[in-house]
Amino acid sequence: MTDYQIGGGLKLLTALEKTRAFSEFLQQRMVQALESEDPTELHYLLAQLDDYHSYLWRYYQKLQKERGDRANMTD
Repeated sequence: MTDYQIGGGLKLLTALEKTRAFSEFLQQRMVQALESEDPTELHYLLAQLDDYHSYLWRYYQKLQKERGDRANMTD
């Protein structure tokens, strides 16, 4: 796992960096886990995916609190 770390600040640049790092991390590890049919590694990767989802969900909630729900805005 190179530079991938979950958690930390909830800001756009951090979210973009984590998305890039997570993508690279999954590309490296997911193929190996699936080809080797390793349930332990796959479970680990699913847990990482859950952590990533939680991080982005927290970022979404922060934005919604700061900016409101833009989906209901009319022009």
